[in-house]
Amino acid sequence: MPRLSHFGVLFFGIALCLVGVLSLLYRPLRETPSTPALNDDAPPRELTVADLPSNPAAVKDLGEKLVRDFKCNYCHRTDITAKPEHPRANCQYCHQNSRPLIPDHLAPPLDHIAARRPGSWLRRYLRYPYPIRIHESSRMPDLGLSDFEVEVAARYLESLAQVSLQPLNLSGPAREAAPDAARMEQAEVLVKRFTCRLCHQVGEDKPDFLENPAVLNTNPLAIFAPDLGQTFNRVRPGWLAAAIKQPSHWMPWSGMPDNAAMTDAEAELLAWWVMNCVPTPKPTVSFSEQVKPIFFMRCTSCHYGPQPNPPMSANPEGGAGWLATWTKKPRQLSFHGDTSVEVYENMMKGSLDDLGRRRAIVIPYAVNSPLLMHLNGGKHPLMPYGKNPLPDEEYRIIESWILSGARGPRLQSGIEVAPPIEFESK
Repeated sequence: MPRLSHFGVLFFGIALCLVGVLSLLYRPLRETPSTPALNDDAPPRELTVADLPSNPAAVKDLGEKLVRDFKCNYCHRTDITAKPEHPRANCQYCHQNSRPLIPDHLAPPLDHIAARRPGSWLRRYLRYPYPIRIHESSRMPDLGLSDFEVEVAARYLESLAQVSLQPLNLSGPAREAAPDAARMEQAEVLVKRFTCRLCHQVGEDKPDFLENPAVLNTNPLAIFAPDLGQTFNRVRPGWLAAAIKQPSHWMPWSGMPDNAAMTDAEAELLAWWVMNCVPTPKPTVSFSEQVKPIFFMRCTSCHYGPQPNPPMSANPEGGAGWLATWTKKPRQLSFHGDTSVEVYENMMKGSLDDLGRRRAIVIPYAVNSPLLMHLNGGKHPLMPYGKNPLPDEEYRIIESWILSGARGPRLQSGIEVAPPIEFESK
């Protein structure tokens, strides 16, 4: 066979290159898949409410993927192991290497969480985690979940509860504005009899083990007991009485002992006491005179909506905190208004999340109210955005206002503007 000339080889190589380039230019575009981006094989795309899982199989698949991706089982164990196969497979191994390992979990098992946590609280906690075990150093980290991931995780946890959640919301004791004094005295007798304060803090009253550390020798799990003064904010009322009477069934990870001598009536009275053991703080801050001026000075330069006749310094379409300036979607959050009532109403409407749903930014009595978390640096971005943090005195005014109920101004008719209720998944 005759040998190809140098020109023939060159011509052949150029032809191959042209064929390759043309094949790339005219390759048909890949169609956008209809599966959510949580699917391993799907390319990233914008997720909407329509992508949220609704049937049990889809909730299970996407929920289990989130657990794997965010390593939830590193802390929320589903098995009981004193020594895991590898330290990386169980955060408990390192977090508690300075004292005896707890017999079960560093954090509660995932299949128990939604039975006691209201859906609105659960979704807020996934976005804005805060310390609940106030005498133990381990904390739930902020995983930076998207709004889509928060809703998927909440639905998955609710599917794991294995009990009907609706009765746990509708039944049980209520938080009362003026608890009956005689009933409170009867409950305090039970609190002393069952040594509740040995482990639990109650508002400003510290637990007994802080003054008598020897308690931890016989009950090392006392450090995990939460503050009962905030329980009304984070439990389903219908869950309380049964959990108090038989904690080994309802919260077996806690180490809280059962008491066979406790009657149903006593458990119900203790549940009522837990919901009312710390009185509602009396308002000491005026919204109109103290809170509104801070919002006007620190927030309204960005957080205002469209205005028909705006000043020269304003955008007719709304400020940076209304539009999609630094976010994927417009937040439509306004602190603006001509009157105190208008400011309060606009702010309490909340903001839009990435799925286009309204979400409250002020939750009365909640230590992880979104506004507080963004003002104190507990959640990114720190507000005011691109400016120095609020002076401590101003932050304390807003914090006191929210923790005492976030009361607003009264209309001339005497009707108080009611704050919104956090949304629940259907």
